[in-house]
Amino acid sequence: MKKVFVLLCLLAFILPVSGQRSVQSVLPDKLFYEGRDFFEINNYNGCIDKINAFLKLSNNADLIQESNYMLAACDFIQGKEGAEESLKNYLNKYSDSRHANEAYFMLGTISFEHGNYQNAITWLEKTNADLLSSSNQEKCFYRLAFSLMKTGSLDKARGYFARIAEIGHDYRDASAYYTAYIDYSNKKYDKALEGFSKMKNVSGYKQQASYFITQIDFIQNKYESVISEGNALLNEYPNNANNAELYRMLGNSYYHVGNQTKAINNLSKYVSMTANPLRSDLYILGVCYFNEGEYSSAANTLGKTVKENDALTQNAYLYLGQSYLKLKNKNNARMAFESAATANFDKKIKEVAMYNYALLIHETSFTGFGESVTNFENFLNEFPNSQYADKVSDYLVETYLTTKNYEAALNSINKIKQPDRKILTAKQGILFQLGTQAFANMKIAEAKNYFTKTIEMGDYDADALNNAYFWRGESKYRQQNFSGAIADYNAFQNKATDKGTDMYPLSFYNLGYCHFKQKEYTNALSDFRQYTNVETNAKASTLADAYNRIGDCLYQNREFTSADENYSKAAQLKPSVGDYSTFQRGFLLGLEKNYSGKIAMMNRLIQEYPESQYVDDALFEKGRAYVMMENNKDAATAFEKIVKEYPQSSLARKAGIQLGLLYYNDNQPEKSAAAYKQVISKYPGSDEAKVAIEDLKSVYVDMNDVGGYAEYLNSLGDAAKLKVGEQDSLTYLAAERLMMKSDNSAAEKSFKHYLQLYPNGAFSTDANFYLGSIAFQNKTYPEAKTHFANVLKKGSNKYTEETLARMAEMNYNDKDYTSALKYFKDLSNVAESTSNREAALIGIMRCANQTDEPKEALTAAEELLKSPKLSPEMESEARYARAKAYISLKQEGNAFADLKELSKDTRTAYGAEAKYLLAQLYYDNKDDKNAEKELMNFIENGTPHQYWLARGFILLSDVYFRKGDNFQAQQYLISLQKNYKANDDIEGMINERLAKLQK
Repeated sequence: MKKVFVLLCLLAFILPVSGQRSVQSVLPDKLFYEGRDFFEINNYNGCIDKINAFLKLSNNADLIQESNYMLAACDFIQGKEGAEESLKNYLNKYSDSRHANEAYFMLGTISFEHGNYQNAITWLEKTNADLLSSSNQEKCFYRLAFSLMKTGSLDKARGYFARIAEIGHDYRDASAYYTAYIDYSNKKYDKALEGFSKMKNVSGYKQQASYFITQIDFIQNKYESVISEGNALLNEYPNNANNAELYRMLGNSYYHVGNQTKAINNLSKYVSMTANPLRSDLYILGVCYFNEGEYSSAANTLGKTVKENDALTQNAYLYLGQSYLKLKNKNNARMAFESAATANFDKKIKEVAMYNYALLIHETSFTGFGESVTNFENFLNEFPNSQYADKVSDYLVETYLTTKNYEAALNSINKIKQPDRKILTAKQGILFQLGTQAFANMKIAEAKNYFTKTIEMGDYDADALNNAYFWRGESKYRQQNFSGAIADYNAFQNKATDKGTDMYPLSFYNLGYCHFKQKEYTNALSDFRQYTNVETNAKASTLADAYNRIGDCLYQNREFTSADENYSKAAQLKPSVGDYSTFQRGFLLGLEKNYSGKIAMMNRLIQEYPESQYVDDALFEKGRAYVMMENNKDAATAFEKIVKEYPQSSLARKAGIQLGLLYYNDNQPEKSAAAYKQVISKYPGSDEAKVAIEDLKSVYVDMNDVGGYAEYLNSLGDAAKLKVGEQDSLTYLAAERLMMKSDNSAAEKSFKHYLQLYPNGAFSTDANFYLGSIAFQNKTYPEAKTHFANVLKKGSNKYTEETLARMAEMNYNDKDYTSALKYFKDLSNVAESTSNREAALIGIMRCANQTDEPKEALTAAEELLKSPKLSPEMESEARYARAKAYISLKQEGNAFADLKELSKDTRTAYGAEAKYLLAQLYYDNKDDKNAEKELMNFIENGTPHQYWLARGFILLSDVYFRKGDNFQAQQYLISLQKNYKANDDIEGMINERLAKLQK
């Protein structure tokens, strides 16, 4: 209590009560003034402490406002992160503060120092510089000028800089430099040069000023000065950041004064130091390389410049083409000249490039997309007075004779009003080539038309004329016009001057088949014999086939011994196709009553050719031979094997009848009855079933079981009706006669009438077959299907094979591939004619492809390829199907052989696709070398199937892209884009890859 009293006394002594402030007001004020004093002597931490203490105690609004200013100013001066926010808060709270001007300046300074020049301009333009200290006035104007310059307000910035350069102190030199810089940026080079020249001796600005002086001299084409100043700068400042640009200017300058070596030296340094060198400088470097004979470097460098559609790119392509010519890379040269020729920036360059492009097309025989002929035409149309016009005219005529784009050549020739003999000779050759091209693609009618036009032109190109007769004969043969084919083959032989060609002996072979098909066996025999006499290079299978046909002709003439000799020759020549020869030899032995020999030969066929289509025939003939030898037991064994193993064969029905008869004659009635009943149950409605029912009567009579026979007949229902009523028979026969007279309309009505009267009559199967055939001819396919289905419901009969063939064909044409596949499979099981068996396999193969069943397609294709008489075009299709099946089954290695064989002839659709697929397989296996080789060969040989050639171009681009050769990758795509006109998925593939290359 005593201590408190003493303290109060002291306070009363220090602070008189009357006329004095209280202690509560004096102490905060003191803190404020102390803080302000600290602020004025730059003790900002002390200031902050005092002011913060003051703010906790005081309510003096004026002093609090002043305190907040000092705190914000301290934050600014000390560079604190929150300075900007403190100043903005201060201005928001005290918008009419006497310190607003200083706050604006400080905020402008913060934005300036952070590179936020637009904000800096906003705050500094609010600042009244006249109210700032003299040192801050200059800072304010300089920072405003610099910010304006950075934001593009060059003229406004220049005004400030120029003023500071006149009267400033701290920023005078900098402002003078930036004044010159703005003049430079505004392309006021003389003023800029004057300004920079004054700075050359100012410390800190000498280097940059000298650099800009060099640039101005470069812009003003003062190349000698650039060389002098640039080299001096490089010597004085070897590690300067601007040296890449100096090398660029020096390289350009040396180029313009004619020093290619030093130009290359400097520009190559510039390129190596720059991530994205200018295209114009790359172009100059490429030209310098070309002029110095460094063609590989020239091509590599110029290839980097062709990214824009402009005059520089057109020029670069011209030099690129010339560089590639020097490097003997005609393919790349061609594409480069093509690109230069299709640009329109410089007509002179276009003319030179177009001429070179046309010449390369001619020299390399590149005919991918129609360029071969049309390019020469386009040149003459666009540059009729060119110095190259006469040469191009000569090349155009020569190209007609060598081009592979025959349609373009023919169109071009047809435009010529008065063609000379040379042109007409070319035209005849082109017409012939168009014919062979159409024939290769199985367009037989179109091929025949071209061959006819070739012949009608007369004697200009003797080889084309003569060969046209041969191939027109081939076309007519495919159209079943045998007499017309004979006439053309004879004309070919009469005109042939060179009998050493492959076609000459083949003409006899083909003539032989024409006569053979018309059953003119004597003429056919002569032709086939002539063929075997003159042929020297035939495949063994073809020669063997000729000997088989000679044997057939001799057989028809009943010269059995000679026939046997020729069958034997055929089997010796081609053992793998000797089944037919063996069968025929056995058959002949039977005719000579050498039944043991016949049986031995048939056994040989069955053992050596277990998959032959003649095995069932051999078994049947073997059985007949045993019958003739009265060896019923072995005969029955042969017939039973047919019934068991070949139930679909028509011979199974006949063998069943033979078995019934054999057992009957051997007094085995139960076995006989069983054999007959098996025929009746398995083949109801067939002629053999009718015979079996009739013969069965004798068997039951011998067994003294007539009642059993009657009971059996009743169990069969309508199928047991053996006695044909007179009206039934007459009604059917009347309709059949109309059919035989080819009066199909009347026959159709009669057959329908018959079926109305006798829907299950004895001839209902026949009537349905004929009605189906008439509907098929009339193309009323739904009706044909109905009638043919009724035929098939009757079981195996004499119409089964033909009916299945028609049903398969109709369903295939309707694109019902699933149903068609079933019918083709059934046909393959019952087909006895070679043509129907082949048709069935072809149908299975095609349907399996459509239904995505590669294993089925593969099996059918392999069976087809075993045939010795498969046509070349059918062989190609089978190879194609087999290759595609292997690829689908992930057995690509097995596809190579077929693809290689097919790709030899890219005139065909299969060959063109095979060529592409072969290259694709190489590419997929990372074998870019062989992929490129195949594709280049594809381009060189050409094809009428341009889609696959286009795919080849895209794949070639992929090859080059993977190899890192982006220039070639791009050029193939660009060439394809310019020349490929079809509206399909190629455009999307091009765009996708070009976008990838751009990245």
